[in-house]
Amino acid sequence: TEGAGFIGIAVALMGRSHPFGVFLAALLFGFLYQGGAELALWTSIPRELIVVIQALVILFTGALDNMVRMPVERVFLALRRRG
Repeated sequence: TEGAGFIGIAVALMGRSHPFGVFLAALLFGFLYQGGAELALWTSIPRELIVVIQALVILFTGALDNMVRMPVERVFLALRRRG
């Protein structure tokens, strides 16, 4: 399969090289690719659009980590300084 190495690197990065995180990231990638194949098979949606949807899901999943983690860390640091 073409690009398997790059997918593996993306899974490891998304899972932060932690075994459970890599497992969850691999499940996400598996669902995306299998779902995309099923969608292309049973609908008239072009394969290119499915790839774009998969890329957006991956992008927003990665961005969500930074959007949530950093503000939560600030709140806990502020609480730690007060207490």
